[in-house]
Amino acid sequence: MKKVFLSLVVAIGATGSGLNAQESTTRVPADPAAAQAPAAKSAVTPQVDRGDDEKAIHALLDEFVKAFNAGNAGATADTYTETALVVDERGERVEGRAAIRDQYAASFADNPGSTIAIKVDALRFLGPETALEQGRTTITPAGGAGAPEITRFTAIYVKQGGHWRQAAVRDELAQDLTPHERLKELEWLVGDWINESEAAVVSTSCGWAKGGHFLDREFTVKTAGQPILSGTQRIGWDPLRQQFKTWIFDSGGGHGEGYFTRTGNQWVVKVEGVGREGKPVSATNIITRQGKDRMSWQSTERTVGGSAVPGIEEFTIVRKPPDVGK
Repeated sequence: MKKVFLSLVVAIGATGSGLNAQESTTRVPADPAAAQAPAAKSAVTPQVDRGDDEKAIHALLDEFVKAFNAGNAGATADTYTETALVVDERGERVEGRAAIRDQYAASFADNPGSTIAIKVDALRFLGPETALEQGRTTITPAGGAGAPEITRFTAIYVKQGGHWRQAAVRDELAQDLTPHERLKELEWLVGDWINESEAAVVSTSCGWAKGGHFLDREFTVKTAGQPILSGTQRIGWDPLRQQFKTWIFDSGGGHGEGYFTRTGNQWVVKVEGVGREGKPVSATNIITRQGKDRMSWQSTERTVGGSAVPGIEEFTIVRKPPDVGK
C-alpha cells in the first residue's frame, strides 16, 4: 500500500482528551410544541455524559497505533468494521476489512518500521452509536529515511455489539500547513555536505533561513584547492503551484529558478535561468536520498543558449563529519 493510502486509513482510529461538553455530547432537537409548555414540563433533554464512549474510542486509537507500529496488518484491520470504507485524496476507494488488511500487509512490507502519530482536532457524537472526528496524521519512515507525511482526515466511528469500530474515513491534502511545516519534507538537507574527487571538491551547507519558512544553501566548487564557483540557493513552498520552488544565484552572475517534483526518495528539479554570459540556460537536476547521511546528485537535459550541452554524471555527496574537538 502506498504511503498516501497509509495516511488515510490510519487516521480513523483516533480521539483526544479535554473535549468540551458541547463537542462530546449528543445534540437532541427540541420539540417546538413542548417549547410552549409550562417550564415544569420542559422538553429540553439533559446533556448525555459520553465519557465512557470517549474512553472506548481512545482505547481503539491505542490499539490501532500499537498494531500499526508493530507492522501487524491483521490487528490493524481488526479496528475496522467488516464493511469499512476508506477514500484517499485522489478518490481511490478500498472497501471491506479484508481488502484493508491486504493493503496494510503490502504497505508494511514496502515500508517496514514506519510509525504513526495522530492529532485530533475535534470529536463529536452524532447519536448513541455514531461519532465524527477530524484531525491530522503524521507517518514517519523508519530511521529517518524520509520526510514525515502529514495529512488531514475526517472519520466516522460506529458502535456495534457494544464496541466502537472505524466505519469510514476520507483523507485530504493538508492545505493549512505553514511553509515551515511543508519544508519538514526537506529538513534532512540541513547540515554540511561534501563530495571529494580527483577533479573537484564540492561543499554545501544548508540551514533554516530567519523565520523558518525557507531553507538556505551555500555551495562551493574547488579544483586544486582553489574555488572556481560558489553560490546560494533558497528553497521554499509555492502555495500557487503546490510545489517546492528554488532560486539559485552563482558567483559569476548567473541565476535561475525551478520547481521540485518528488517520487519516493528522489526529487527532480527543473531549472531555467540565465548564465553569466547572458545566455538562457536550463537543466534537470536529480537529487536522490540514499540514507540519513548520504545522497546523490546529477544534472541532465542541460542547455545553453538553446543548444544541448553535456550533462553531469551522478555523484555521491555525504554528510560532513563534525570537526574534532567540537
